[in-house]
Formats: sequence, C-alpha cells, structure tokens
Amino acid sequence: MTASTAPVIVNAATQLEIDVDTLDIPLTQQLQSLGVQPNDMTSNQFIVADALAVPSNALLLEEVIRASPGADWLTILDRISVKLCSLNLPNISGRALLQASPSHAYNTEGIVAHALAYAREFAAAGIGRDRFCIKILTTGPGMLAAKILEQEHGIRTLGTGLFSVPQALAAAQAGCLYISPYYNEILTHFIAPEQRIVYESPETQHPMSARMAHIYQAYRQLTLLTPGAQPPVIKAASFIAVNEVLAMAALGAQQATILAPTLVEMCALTAPTSTGKSYRPCKSYALELPESTQALLKVDPLRADGKAQQFDVGAVDYLANGAEGLERAIAEDPETMRRIKDAVEVFVKAESQAKALIETAMVKVNASST
Repeated sequence: MTASTAPVIVNAATQLEIDVDTLDIPLTQQLQSLGVQPNDMTSNQFIVADALAVPSNALLLEEVIRASPGADWLTILDRISVKLCSLNLPNISGRALLQASPSHAYNTEGIVAHALAYAREFAAAGIGRDRFCIKILTTGPGMLAAKILEQEHGIRTLGTGLFSVPQALAAAQAGCLYISPYYNEILTHFIAPEQRIVYESPETQHPMSARMAHIYQAYRQLTLLTPGAQPPVIKAASFIAVNEVLAMAALGAQQATILAPTLVEMCALTAPTSTGKSYRPCKSYALELPESTQALLKVDPLRADGKAQQFDVGAVDYLANGAEGLERAIAEDPETMRRIKDAVEVFVKAESQAKALIETAMVKVNASST
C-alpha cells in the first residue's frame, strides 16, 4: 500500500456503511485498525452454527450450558447467540442482529415469541434495545410479526430474504428499521467457487441489480408521496465477489453486510485512493439514483418478459387481511417464491446443525457432572 492506494474496504466505506456479516471478533477489529468503523453486526442460523464449531466457542457453549440447568436446546441457542454478539458488540457502532427461527417463517405467533425470547436474553446480558435488531424472513406472517414487534414491543426489525418491491413495501408498512435484499440467491453460496457466475460489471449485468434499483426507487417515491415517511434502510447482503459490494451504492443500498471471506479479501486488496466526491445514497431517499443505473428502472431480468413492473406505492396495503397482498405478490413472482423457499430450507437445516452441536455439548456437560 502506498500513499495513493488504500485497502478496498476503506474505499468502499466512503460510499457505504460497512456491516460485518460474521461473529468473528478479530476480523471486526481488523476493520477498525484500517480506519473503518463497523456499523452493525449481522448473523443468521448458518453463521451461528459455524461459530459454534470454532473450538473456543465450543468451550463457551459448554459454560453457557452449565450456567443454564434444565434449559432446552433452543434456549441455549438463543443464549449462546446473544453471548457471541455481546463479545463483539464493543467493536461495532450500531446493532447486533439475530434471526428469528426459520422454522416459524410462516407462523406469526412463533416469530413474535422467539423475538421476545431474544429480547429477554439481550436484557439479561445488559444490552439495551437500541443495540440489537431481529431479522425476520419477509413472508406475509413474518411481516405481520415485524409490525407487532415494532408497534407493541418497541423491538426493531429487519426484513430479510427479500427479493422484490412488494416485499420491500410490506417491510416499510410493518415499520422495519432495515431490509436486506439478497443480491445473490442463497443457493449460490453452496456452488463451488469456480462454478459461480461472477460478472465483470455487476452494477449493470447482475440479474438482481435492476430489482435493487427498483426497491430504492419505490422507497424514494414513498417519501415523495408521504413527506416525513422514513422507509427502512437498505442493508444489501449475500455477496460472492468484491465488485458486487462495490456496486451497491450505485444501486441505492446505504449499507452492505459482508460475509467474512469477502471482508478478508477487501481488507487485503488495495486500490487507488478514492478522490473527489463519490455517490453515496442517503437514508432520506432524497437523491436520484446515479445516471449509470437509471436505465435499470426500465428492465427486470428476473421476470419472464424482462420488463420492470410498475407499482403504485401508496395503493396496496400488503399487510391487510393477514398479509394477503404480500402473499399473493410472492406467489405471482416465481423468482421471489423460489428464492425465499430456498432460504427458509437452508436456514432450517442450519438451525438443525446448531441444535445437533448444542445437544452433543449438553450430553458432554451432563456426563462430566455425574
């Protein structure tokens, strides 16, 4: 690195708030050492299961089990998840995010109950509600749960597993603080790296780029229609390449939550230092998208006809009648329906992996105490 170059992550931070999609403490601290203050710390069942397999965390898990006699596996999972967040919380400026159980993706009461269980664990750890947020899959029941948590319990939420404008508008109607559009569908992460499609110019070539732009534009229209409205912040997620992260600002994302392997690469790579004023989307949605991505508002590669849908952002209450509008919109969009189905299945499997790790540790702890 020279005076005219900087780590790629440093340049990215001039256009985006950087979130760590990992529970890795040294990696979070490495960002700080480069002058990048991590904003939020996100996770999901897959990330937590991976963290529990780390030897040092396995020992921590056993400590939590010993301190929780009689607790079932899910309580232990909630407790160790909050513990892992609490250890890294001093290294971020924003919130720790945990995901509601995917097994309740279509069960409003189950999602609310699990979110409240997380809230109790955060409170027991001395962590206030201004320092955490609950991720909820953007199904109809999920957004009904988000609305209950926001309005009745003061618990902030994020709509995740999001691939479409109707989902984004439903999350806004629920009062979510954030949304996380998945740039790549979840199954992409289970393809061998050499078989993945990595676009040279993802900003204009990636099939999800248009929908990212559509979501930003829908929120912009919402603020113009209703002065004072504050739609969710767009926290883009699910990247497989560095250049995908770098494309996010031009697509309207104010934040990017980045998995550990990509973060490591962005810390190691250098590029010419950013000079001049770079486009940075604002959370008020006051800015138009840059000229380079305006054309995306007219196309949608994820639709069979390739044409962008037109939405009257104030016309549909997606949460009315048990979120009938959102469920219908998802059912009428094959790509969204398939992608969210795959996300639920992957996260359910990850939760099962975490359960198996916890139950094995519980047997070990119980055996050692007899």
